[in-house]
Amino acid sequence: IGAPLMSFSAEWLALREPIDHAARDAGVLAAVIKFIKEETPARITDIGSGTGSTIRAIEKETDHPIAWHLVDNDAALLDVATAESQNVDVKTSLADLSKSLDAVFAHDCDLVTTSAFLDLVSTEWLSGFVDALKEHKKPFYAALTYDGRAGALPPIGHDDIILNAFNAHQRTDKGFGPALGPDAADTAIEMFSEAGYEVFHSLSDWQAGPNDIPFQRMLLEGWQEAAKEIRPDLADDFADWYAMRQKLLIDAENYHPSVFVGHIDFLALPT
Repeated sequence: IGAPLMSFSAEWLALREPIDHAARDAGVLAAVIKFIKEETPARITDIGSGTGSTIRAIEKETDHPIAWHLVDNDAALLDVATAESQNVDVKTSLADLSKSLDAVFAHDCDLVTTSAFLDLVSTEWLSGFVDALKEHKKPFYAALTYDGRAGALPPIGHDDIILNAFNAHQRTDKGFGPALGPDAADTAIEMFSEAGYEVFHSLSDWQAGPNDIPFQRMLLEGWQEAAKEIRPDLADDFADWYAMRQKLLIDAENYHPSVFVGHIDFLALPT
């Protein structure tokens, strides 16, 4: 979730990384660390890797040796990931996972991971992905899957309309068919459970306050742009809403603006 028109820019990913890392559930992450310590080195394939945020989230929690394989469809983001992982064992694959999952299994691994990715995919794609992981007997750690909850404080007019339209936009095709959007977390957990996996899950909500104004500004702009695509008849109202939100951010000392976005982390282990 986030700014849909900028979701994969390096700028947006850099702004959200501290929020992402703070949001990751410590209990699920601890279970991941315990699992990977059983292999030396642990081999992790991260899909939809962006600039390598998952590497940094896990590497700061353990000094256990890890060999990383990053899969993304954006060569520029993979270049950034490689540049920012100079002291890490990293290989990359440029691949469009909407067309094929071959890149996921191009290098053998002990764990497949992702972050803020599953809400972009369709039910059909996710079902095929779960089947492929089961066939290869691979565990899966998914962080920061959107679950439909979001909000901003202090409340102002049009908040509910904006967020309802945003959630509708989250369900539009992001390249994988009609996206699961707000239903992604629950659907994924159910699919893995039905596939015989043991699933550990917990909330991992974004929380951003007055110290995160640039992040809030870009997030709110994304909400507005997404809402306008769904309800172009209300574009003027949404512009007024964003202008008011901007005023609250500018005077953050008095208004203490904040946003939250609901996510779920889970670790699925084959049994």
